[in-house]
Amino acid sequence: MEIQNTSNTLQSGQTGTKRIEYIDALRGFTMFLVVSHHISNLCFNVLGNGVPTLTVYLLQIRMPLFFFISGFVLYKSGVVWNFEHIVKFFKKKIPVQLISPFIFFFLFTWVFKKNLLEGIIADGKMGYWFTYVLFEYFVLYAIVRFFIRNKWADWALVLLGICLYATKWPFLKNYMPVPLNLLSFLSFEHWYYFFFFVMGTLFKKYFEKVECMLDTQWLITICILVFFVGNAFELSQIISGTVESLLLSVSGLIIVFSFFRKKQALFSKETKLGRVMQYTGRRTLDIYLIHYFFIPYNLSFFTLFKDHPMPILEFTVSSVIAIIIIAACLLISNIIRLSPFLEHWLFGVKRTT
Repeated sequence: MEIQNTSNTLQSGQTGTKRIEYIDALRGFTMFLVVSHHISNLCFNVLGNGVPTLTVYLLQIRMPLFFFISGFVLYKSGVVWNFEHIVKFFKKKIPVQLISPFIFFFLFTWVFKKNLLEGIIADGKMGYWFTYVLFEYFVLYAIVRFFIRNKWADWALVLLGICLYATKWPFLKNYMPVPLNLLSFLSFEHWYYFFFFVMGTLFKKYFEKVECMLDTQWLITICILVFFVGNAFELSQIISGTVESLLLSVSGLIIVFSFFRKKQALFSKETKLGRVMQYTGRRTLDIYLIHYFFIPYNLSFFTLFKDHPMPILEFTVSSVIAIIIIAACLLISNIIRLSPFLEHWLFGVKRTT
């Protein structure tokens, strides 16, 4: 993460070496949402059954925010995406995005006696799809930046993001002229998140202008109204469900980002909450790769929240379990990182000579 000065304000077109503290905290918060969602879905099975739950609303923000942060962190001013840079970039990313996750994916299939080949072909990769899809985003981004090295590159990325988001529309998804097995192997179902990845890179590139917009009352007011009114009423009866989904995700993302930016003092290293969330944010890969081994799948017999919906209580219980699992993941991560060899191959950390 790069910023220009100690005030923790990012300046457009400038680079520095200090991490943006509230971005690390935001990433930690997003990782918490991921784990708590998996608890709600895999343990209590409250999704897809019409059961009222806060997780449904958080789903509109969770993965868009994760990919947004990935794009935000990726962008570096002054970088030229030429052949030399692309080779160096992917040389660093392949171990982190593909090799390390595959090792954990293989271990997961072995421990839980899953079919490895079916998992590889499956769209969700048994949960290990995120790093794989993010790698594909890096490829798409690099291709556009390589062939278009002027101001039109931003517009090309936005257009590509919109086109990929449009594939969420069932009509387009069902009539893609590509074999379904290939689409599943590529995890194409998740490519529509590329829009938020691009959004993150542009936020970072034009952050000075973005800050000015965020500091005006009208933008955050519109986002709050769109998100809460949109969730209170069936907008899909007025506009396309795909457009509704995009509006809710973008508005929700901006609300959360603005909150962390405005309250960045709360998430600084000067507070216990800030230190915990920042540390979690710097270990999101470790938590993501490890947490599937700790999810208590055998809680499926517990049907209280499904039979008697209690959104606040269910979210509280899921959150407590998620915090315990994250703590366990961080403990295991620190033990693994005692070995530079394992740290390199399991978490893609660059080896020191």
